[in-house]
Amino acid sequence: MYKLSQIRQLSSLARFSSAATLVLVTLTSSCTPISTHLTAQSSQTSSKCTPIDPFTKAIGKATNTATLTQSAKSPADWDLVVVGWLEAIAAMESVPVDNPKRAFAQKKVAEYYRNLNIARQKAKNNTPSLSFSSFNNPIFEEQILLYLSYIAAVGTPDILIVGSSRALVGIDPQQLQQALAKQGKGNLKVFNFSVNGATAQFVDFQLRQLLTPEELPQLIIWADGVRAFNSGRGDRTFTSLTKSPGYQEIIAGNRPELPEGESITIDPCEDISGSSISGKENLVAGDNSVAGKMPALRMIKLEGGDGESDSGLLMAKKNNSYSGTAIDANGFLPLDNKFDPKIYYQRNPRVSGSYDADYEPFSFSGEQAVALDRVKAFASEKQIPLVIVNLPLNKDYLDSVRLAREEQFRQLLERQSASGEFVFINLVQEWKNQNQYFTDPSHLNRYGAAAVANFLATKSSIPWPRVKVSKLS
Repeated sequence: MYKLSQIRQLSSLARFSSAATLVLVTLTSSCTPISTHLTAQSSQTSSKCTPIDPFTKAIGKATNTATLTQSAKSPADWDLVVVGWLEAIAAMESVPVDNPKRAFAQKKVAEYYRNLNIARQKAKNNTPSLSFSSFNNPIFEEQILLYLSYIAAVGTPDILIVGSSRALVGIDPQQLQQALAKQGKGNLKVFNFSVNGATAQFVDFQLRQLLTPEELPQLIIWADGVRAFNSGRGDRTFTSLTKSPGYQEIIAGNRPELPEGESITIDPCEDISGSSISGKENLVAGDNSVAGKMPALRMIKLEGGDGESDSGLLMAKKNNSYSGTAIDANGFLPLDNKFDPKIYYQRNPRVSGSYDADYEPFSFSGEQAVALDRVKAFASEKQIPLVIVNLPLNKDYLDSVRLAREEQFRQLLERQSASGEFVFINLVQEWKNQNQYFTDPSHLNRYGAAAVANFLATKSSIPWPRVKVSKLS
């Protein structure tokens, strides 16, 4: 049984690990001790482990956790309770299907999940935060925290996706990983570091000034559209950033970083032998952020298309179908809603491109063009291939004004990419008639994001990184 100090350490580890990492730590069937780096420490430990009935173990875990519950007061205390219920669930789910205790065990699992959800609510305020001055953008700060935690858990991504909310919801990094593996590219790591409202100036700051050389990927996919490169419109997102104390710290040479944390090992005899498949599935299905305590990301209003604020700080309206879906462990915000024009335009006005602040006034020369040039030069200097993707738009969005601007954008990017500075992929009309791929006229849902990922994986023009021996992704 874990000592209280060990449980506290495990709880601390949980707050700065990926979901997959915690599942491995909690459910591994090996009797080998596991460090925070998942490194085997002894090959002879298995002989010391005593077999234990999972039902008996689960009841013991639940009893101990119920006792902890009685004295839990602070969010940190409730973290311990969360860990305890997770362990009790894992043990109870390990009762074999043909065991006469199975039916009763499954009822206990449901009971434990109810207790777990209560404990999570109690612990919800105990989320990690970025120990750095504010950037005046909570979503950006949470993405930085997640990116640094991702690097700590699995290493620097091979492929980094950047852009605004259209990229945040528009390319599924895990789907891209799987699609590339099927193409024989190996197990590449992909992270989506997009931020609501990001422009070319904002992306320039992310890549050139925020990230250290060790945090840079082998390939950059910059996914967006006309709005991010239009210098004719105001750039409130970047302006707000430059006025922040966090920006001033970056300019002064400081960088956000996470604490080292304590190195821990786990008692090998606490591992659950023969954990059932259903147990693993239920743990993951119950909460994809079991590793948890990754920030409960805010509900956000996606920018673009209606001339509304692109600051990235707005709370979503309850009726706009952009639910509080959490950003996943790879930085992607999956949206389930499918675009239905009849329903959408009952709730939202149909805005012509002539009155869309993303397209009018319009200019491809100015601060955004300068930022694009800086990113191209930086990528070339660092020898990091750059891919710019013009993401899909729905036919309802592509009126004559927007189509004309999109054509100007296509010609500009194709002309610039001819020099070999970057690869340009134009998908703006690729699925314009596929409403099921969109959540609104200018943003993809998770199905569209998967389609984009699958499409990109087949593009031989993209210089995909060569796979390296990597950690868990």
